[in-house]
Amino acid sequence: MKKSVLTIPILMTASVVAFFFGRQYAASQQDEMTAMQIRPEEETVEEVINGDEDTQAPSVLEEYQSRDTLSLYEQLDFLSLTKEDASIAFYGDIDIEEDWFQQLVYSIEENTEGPMEVGDFTHSGLDSYELMIRQTVQSVNDFQPDVLVYGLPALPDKVRDIGLADTDNYMSNVLNQLSANENMKLVLVEPYVKLHEIDQLNSRSLDYRSYLNTMRDLAEERDLTLLPLHSDFSESADDNGLDYYFAESDNELNEAGNELVTEIVDGYFSQVED
Repeated sequence: MKKSVLTIPILMTASVVAFFFGRQYAASQQDEMTAMQIRPEEETVEEVINGDEDTQAPSVLEEYQSRDTLSLYEQLDFLSLTKEDASIAFYGDIDIEEDWFQQLVYSIEENTEGPMEVGDFTHSGLDSYELMIRQTVQSVNDFQPDVLVYGLPALPDKVRDIGLADTDNYMSNVLNQLSANENMKLVLVEPYVKLHEIDQLNSRSLDYRSYLNTMRDLAEERDLTLLPLHSDFSESADDNGLDYYFAESDNELNEAGNELVTEIVDGYFSQVED
């Protein structure tokens, strides 16, 4: 009898232990099954998100390719997405230290998803004769930019006191050399207004606007793209007057002047070409 009494508590204890661990095991199995049910959904969501990222760039390209015309910013973006060495360069009479130019370079970077190299071949204050005789185009052609922005040296030509026919001849020579790069898009940019140079004549009774008109005519004859910065600046300044946009004693732009040039140039780069 004693043996039976001892056996019953042991059996009861074993039953309780088996029941307790059995419930723990069942709960553990249930947690694992629940996790397995949730995990595939999480992975699916992650795959969808990653899939959207992978298809984003092609969708931009498809949109560009479906359109007949693009803005200059969009053309640069398209090049950055389709070429490993896409580039834009600046040449001629442009002062890269001015605020409006720094803002333009920043905007180009902001509007291009892929890499875009920016080349500096500017010669601030150099006239058409010097641009030609120093063979400044050679370095541009070696660089082979996809887009070249050429600042027209109207004021330097006036300061050098050359004839208008000479300006036409020297600039034509430069343009002929630039045309060696057949795949390059060339954009000629007028200078902004030179307030204190208006009606300041050289020995030929010409101010810088006379040289600018000759350059405009040449651009029209060759059917070249022209950014009319001088014309647009003059029109936009009508309400406040030109003095509002310049330092008191020279042709340097003040803050309002830089903002106006930035607005005009950015507007040109943003507009869809006809």
